[in-house]
Amino acid sequence: DSRRPNIGLMLRRGLAQWPDESQGGKSEKAGNAKADLIGRIAQTDPDPGYAWAYRRWCAATAVDGFEAIEYLTLIGRLYIGLTRDNPLETGITVGHAWGMPMIPGSALKGISRHVAREQKLPGDAIVHLFGAATEDDSPETGAVVFHDAWWTPSGKPFAAEVVTPHHTRYYNLGSEYATDFDSPIPAAQIAAQGGFRFAVEGDAAWCKLAVALLRVALTRYGVGGKTTSGYGLFHKQKSHAPDTGLRSS
Repeated sequence: DSRRPNIGLMLRRGLAQWPDESQGGKSEKAGNAKADLIGRIAQTDPDPGYAWAYRRWCAATAVDGFEAIEYLTLIGRLYIGLTRDNPLETGITVGHAWGMPMIPGSALKGISRHVAREQKLPGDAIVHLFGAATEDDSPETGAVVFHDAWWTPSGKPFAAEVVTPHHTRYYNLGSEYATDFDSPIPAAQIAAQGGFRFAVEGDAAWCKLAVALLRVALTRYGVGGKTTSGYGLFHKQKSHAPDTGLRSS
Protein backbone atom coordinates (compact mmCIF):
# COMPACT_ATOMS: atom_id res chain seq x y z
CA ASP A 1 0.00 0.00 0.00
CA SER A 2 1.81 3.12 -1.23
CA ARG A 3 -0.34 5.27 1.05
CA ARG A 4 0.99 3.61 4.23
CA PRO A 5 3.29 6.08 6.02
CA ASN A 6 7.00 5.41 6.33
CA ILE A 7 7.79 5.74 10.02
CA GLY A 8 11.32 6.94 9.33
CA LEU A 9 9.85 9.79 7.28
CA MET A 10 7.31 10.51 10.01
CA LEU A 11 10.13 10.91 12.52
CA ARG A 12 11.96 13.39 10.29
CA ARG A 13 9.06 15.30 8.73
CA GLY A 14 5.99 14.38 10.75
CA LEU A 15 5.64 17.73 12.53
CA ALA A 16 3.81 19.91 10.04
CA GLN A 17 4.62 23.04 12.04
CA TRP A 18 6.65 23.66 15.16
CA PRO A 19 4.72 25.86 17.65
CA ASP A 20 5.53 29.56 17.26
CA GLU A 21 7.38 30.98 20.26
CA SER A 22 5.68 34.35 19.79
CA GLN A 23 2.34 32.71 20.61
CA GLY A 24 3.51 31.85 24.11
CA GLY A 25 3.50 28.47 25.79
CA LYS A 26 6.01 27.10 23.35
CA SER A 27 7.22 24.28 25.59
CA GLU A 28 3.72 22.98 26.32
CA LYS A 29 2.58 23.20 22.69
CA ALA A 30 5.79 21.65 21.43
CA GLY A 31 5.50 18.85 23.97
CA ASN A 32 1.92 18.12 22.97
CA ALA A 33 2.77 18.11 19.26
CA LYS A 34 5.68 15.78 19.90
CA ALA A 35 3.62 13.43 22.08
CA ASP A 36 0.81 13.34 19.51
CA LEU A 37 3.21 12.40 16.71
CA ILE A 38 4.89 9.70 18.78
CA GLY A 39 1.44 8.36 19.68
CA ARG A 40 0.54 8.11 15.99
CA ILE A 41 3.81 6.35 15.23
CA ALA A 42 3.23 3.87 18.05
CA GLN A 43 -0.16 2.96 16.54
CA THR A 44 1.18 2.57 12.99
CA ASP A 45 1.46 -0.96 11.62
CA PRO A 46 4.57 -1.92 9.66
CA ASP A 47 4.42 -1.81 5.89
CA PRO A 48 3.44 -5.30 4.57
CA GLY A 49 6.43 -5.12 2.25
CA TYR A 50 8.76 -5.18 5.24
CA ALA A 51 7.85 -8.81 5.99
CA TRP A 52 8.98 -9.72 2.47
CA ALA A 53 12.23 -7.78 2.91
CA TYR A 54 12.81 -9.44 6.29
CA ARG A 55 12.37 -12.93 4.81
CA ARG A 56 14.77 -12.05 2.00
CA TRP A 57 17.34 -10.88 4.56
CA CYS A 58 16.84 -14.09 6.58
CA ALA A 59 17.48 -16.13 3.45
CA ALA A 60 20.63 -14.13 2.68
CA THR A 61 21.99 -14.80 6.18
CA ALA A 62 21.02 -18.49 6.33
CA VAL A 63 23.85 -19.72 4.10
CA ASP A 64 27.34 -21.02 4.87
CA GLY A 65 29.51 -18.37 6.44
CA PHE A 66 26.78 -17.02 8.71
CA GLU A 67 25.81 -17.88 12.25
CA ALA A 68 22.53 -16.50 13.55
CA ILE A 69 20.67 -16.13 16.79
CA GLU A 70 17.35 -16.86 15.19
CA TYR A 71 15.13 -14.66 17.33
CA LEU A 72 15.35 -12.97 20.73
CA THR A 73 12.60 -10.87 22.28
CA LEU A 74 12.99 -7.81 24.46
CA ILE A 75 12.02 -8.12 28.10
CA GLY A 76 10.73 -4.56 27.97
CA ARG A 77 11.61 -1.89 25.44
CA LEU A 78 14.65 -0.59 23.62
CA TYR A 79 16.18 2.87 23.29
CA ILE A 80 18.61 2.75 20.39
CA GLY A 81 19.97 5.95 18.82
CA LEU A 82 18.42 8.05 21.59
CA THR A 83 20.67 11.03 20.84
CA ARG A 84 20.22 10.84 17.07
CA ASP A 85 19.43 14.28 15.68
CA ASN A 86 15.91 14.80 14.39
CA PRO A 87 13.14 17.39 14.77
CA LEU A 88 11.55 15.48 17.64
CA GLU A 89 14.68 15.91 19.76
CA THR A 90 14.44 12.23 20.69
CA GLY A 91 16.06 9.75 18.37
CA ILE A 92 15.65 6.10 17.44
CA THR A 93 17.57 4.11 14.85
CA VAL A 94 15.48 2.87 11.93
CA GLY A 95 16.25 1.32 8.56
CA HIS A 96 16.13 3.81 5.72
CA ALA A 97 13.96 1.87 3.27
CA TRP A 98 11.16 0.63 5.56
CA GLY A 99 11.48 2.82 8.66
CA MET A 100 11.55 -0.21 11.00
CA PRO A 101 13.73 -0.46 14.13
CA MET A 102 17.24 -1.82 13.71
CA ILE A 103 20.24 -2.32 15.99
CA PRO A 104 23.51 -1.25 14.34
CA GLY A 105 26.15 -3.95 14.04
CA SER A 106 28.69 -1.54 15.54
CA ALA A 107 26.69 -1.46 18.79
CA LEU A 108 26.47 -5.27 18.88
CA LYS A 109 30.18 -5.55 18.24
CA GLY A 110 30.93 -3.11 21.06
CA ILE A 111 28.93 -4.91 23.72
CA SER A 112 30.35 -8.28 22.60
CA ARG A 113 33.90 -6.95 22.94
CA HIS A 114 33.03 -5.80 26.47
CA VAL A 115 31.91 -9.33 27.38
CA ALA A 116 35.03 -10.83 25.81
CA ARG A 117 37.20 -8.65 28.02
CA GLU A 118 35.09 -9.43 31.07
CA GLN A 119 35.44 -13.16 30.35
CA LYS A 120 39.21 -12.61 30.12
CA LEU A 121 39.64 -14.00 26.63
CA PRO A 122 43.27 -13.88 25.50
CA GLY A 123 44.23 -10.51 24.04
CA ASP A 124 45.27 -12.04 20.73
CA ALA A 125 41.88 -13.72 20.41
CA ILE A 126 40.05 -10.45 21.10
CA VAL A 127 42.12 -8.60 18.50
CA HIS A 128 41.57 -11.35 15.94
CA LEU A 129 37.83 -11.48 16.61
CA PHE A 130 37.07 -7.76 16.84
CA GLY A 131 40.06 -6.06 15.25
CA ALA A 132 42.70 -3.81 16.75
CA ALA A 133 41.55 -1.07 19.11
CA THR A 134 44.61 1.07 18.35
CA GLU A 135 46.58 1.93 15.26
CA ASP A 136 49.55 -0.43 15.08
CA ASP A 137 50.67 -3.39 13.02
CA SER A 138 47.65 -5.48 14.01
CA PRO A 139 44.73 -6.05 11.63
CA GLU A 140 42.31 -3.13 11.45
CA THR A 141 39.23 -5.34 11.04
CA GLY A 142 38.11 -8.41 12.94
CA ALA A 143 37.52 -11.93 11.72
CA VAL A 144 33.77 -11.64 12.25
CA VAL A 145 31.27 -9.17 10.79
CA PHE A 146 28.44 -8.15 13.11
CA HIS A 147 25.48 -7.35 10.88
CA ASP A 148 22.70 -4.92 11.77
CA ALA A 149 19.91 -6.70 13.64
CA TRP A 150 16.50 -6.55 11.97
CA TRP A 151 13.24 -6.21 13.84
CA THR A 152 11.13 -9.34 13.37
CA PRO A 153 7.66 -8.48 12.02
CA SER A 154 5.16 -9.30 14.74
CA GLY A 155 2.82 -6.73 16.28
CA LYS A 156 3.69 -3.04 16.40
CA PRO A 157 7.37 -2.06 16.31
CA PHE A 158 7.26 1.18 18.34
CA ALA A 159 5.92 2.28 21.71
CA ALA A 160 5.37 5.67 23.30
CA GLU A 161 7.43 6.36 26.44
CA VAL A 162 7.66 9.29 28.85
CA VAL A 163 10.55 10.57 30.96
CA THR A 164 10.10 13.29 33.56
CA PRO A 165 13.18 15.42 34.22
CA HIS A 166 12.40 17.32 37.42
CA HIS A 167 15.15 19.90 37.61
CA THR A 168 15.04 21.78 34.34
CA ARG A 169 16.65 24.99 35.63
CA TYR A 170 19.40 23.02 37.35
CA TYR A 171 20.22 21.18 34.12
CA ASN A 172 20.43 24.56 32.38
CA LEU A 173 24.06 25.20 33.39
CA GLY A 174 23.10 24.98 37.06
CA SER A 175 21.31 28.33 37.06
CA GLU A 176 19.26 27.20 40.06
CA TYR A 177 19.71 24.55 42.72
CA ALA A 178 17.73 21.33 42.35
CA THR A 179 15.11 20.83 45.07
CA ASP A 180 12.35 18.36 45.88
CA PHE A 181 9.81 21.09 45.19
CA ASP A 182 10.42 21.17 41.43
CA SER A 183 7.52 19.94 39.32
CA PRO A 184 8.13 17.07 36.89
CA ILE A 185 7.93 18.00 33.23
CA PRO A 186 6.84 15.03 31.06
CA ALA A 187 8.93 14.54 27.93
CA ALA A 188 7.62 12.16 25.27
CA GLN A 189 10.06 9.53 23.99
CA ILE A 190 9.86 6.74 21.43
CA ALA A 191 11.14 3.21 21.97
CA ALA A 192 11.22 -0.08 20.07
CA GLN A 193 9.56 -3.27 21.25
CA GLY A 194 9.24 -6.89 20.17
CA GLY A 195 12.01 -9.11 18.87
CA PHE A 196 15.08 -8.99 16.66
CA ARG A 197 17.14 -11.42 14.61
CA PHE A 198 20.92 -11.22 14.92
CA ALA A 199 23.53 -12.52 12.47
CA VAL A 200 27.32 -12.60 12.31
CA GLU A 201 29.47 -13.61 9.36
CA GLY A 202 32.91 -15.17 9.12
CA ASP A 203 34.78 -18.35 9.95
CA ALA A 204 32.41 -20.87 11.56
CA ALA A 205 34.39 -21.41 14.77
CA TRP A 206 34.88 -17.69 15.37
CA CYS A 207 31.24 -16.99 14.52
CA LYS A 208 30.08 -19.46 17.18
CA LEU A 209 32.25 -17.70 19.75
CA ALA A 210 30.96 -14.29 18.64
CA VAL A 211 27.33 -15.44 18.90
CA ALA A 212 27.95 -16.83 22.39
CA LEU A 213 29.46 -13.51 23.51
CA LEU A 214 26.65 -11.54 21.88
CA ARG A 215 23.98 -13.64 23.57
CA VAL A 216 25.56 -12.99 26.98
CA ALA A 217 25.80 -9.28 26.21
CA LEU A 218 22.16 -8.99 25.12
CA THR A 219 20.69 -11.02 27.99
CA ARG A 220 22.93 -9.81 30.83
CA TYR A 221 23.74 -6.19 29.99
CA GLY A 222 21.43 -5.13 27.18
CA VAL A 223 22.08 -2.76 24.31
CA GLY A 224 21.22 0.87 23.64
CA GLY A 225 20.35 3.59 26.14
CA LYS A 226 19.12 3.37 29.75
CA THR A 227 20.23 -0.25 30.16
CA THR A 228 20.78 0.34 33.88
CA SER A 229 17.03 1.01 34.10
CA GLY A 230 16.18 -2.29 32.40
CA TYR A 231 15.88 -1.11 28.79
CA GLY A 232 17.49 -3.08 25.97
CA LEU A 233 17.57 -6.43 27.79
CA PHE A 234 16.54 -9.61 25.98
CA HIS A 235 15.10 -12.91 27.19
CA LYS A 236 17.66 -15.71 27.37
CA GLN A 237 15.51 -18.23 25.55
CA LYS A 238 14.91 -18.21 21.84
CA SER A 239 11.32 -17.24 21.13
CA HIS A 240 8.89 -18.37 18.48
CA ALA A 241 9.35 -16.24 15.39
CA PRO A 242 7.19 -15.92 12.29
CA ASP A 243 7.87 -18.88 9.99
CA THR A 244 10.39 -17.95 7.32
CA GLY A 245 10.87 -21.47 5.98
CA LEU A 246 14.55 -21.32 6.87
CA ARG A 247 16.79 -23.63 8.85
CA SER A 248 17.45 -22.79 12.49
CA SER A 249 21.03 -22.31 13.57
